[in-house]
Amino acid sequence: MKAKSKRIFYFGFISLLLCGVGDWLIGYEPQGGQELIYGITRTTIADVPTWFYILSMLFGILSGFGCMLFAPEMLNVLIQKGVPEDSKMFKTMKFALKSAPLMFVSFHAVCCVVLLLIQAALRAGLDIYSANDIFLLPVAASMLPFLIWCYLCDIPATVAFTYFVIKRKLDLPLITVVCSPMAMSIVSKIIGGVLIALGSKYAFLVACGESWGWAFMCLAFCLAVSENRK
Repeated sequence: MKAKSKRIFYFGFISLLLCGVGDWLIGYEPQGGQELIYGITRTTIADVPTWFYILSMLFGILSGFGCMLFAPEMLNVLIQKGVPEDSKMFKTMKFALKSAPLMFVSFHAVCCVVLLLIQAALRAGLDIYSANDIFLLPVAASMLPFLIWCYLCDIPATVAFTYFVIKRKLDLPLITVVCSPMAMSIVSKIIGGVLIALGSKYAFLVACGESWGWAFMCLAFCLAVSENRK
């Protein structure tokens, strides 16, 4: 069973790591252009290869399958480690893990579809002001629920995982608290801010923080299984 758990967590790690690559593909924008949709994107996305968004969507779907496999396995590990199923933190983690598969698939899908539609409009010759007027409300209305849902998964998972690490429930080093969605997201945003301040064009490469937080949380649970002596 230990070997099976490790394989599941390795698959989860790889699928969520690729999901982070999908985040790169969403975040990549050539330099220049004018801001669109509250500044979340620029007119230069018309020059981004369409397959970037298609591949990102596929990676998002793959991450959903990864979550479907590792979510119940993480709960099994917690039970094996003696965490009561009726405890608040177990229920908090369970909520996040049960929600994660669909969240990753739907969030990547809606991001990619929105960008593909805006890209198509720009390539068709729609000027920036018309494009902004047309897409401003629909994009905001479609993205907001998924952003909220994203945080409703990331924050509970981060809080519960941090609790389990600090309370030594998983027998992991304290440094592994960084292996969580929000912790990795915060670290990546700090690095991204520094890169932007330095004028680097590679700041989009740290857009993977949240996805990689889930990926490294899989590795942390894999380590917990390796060290499970109960």
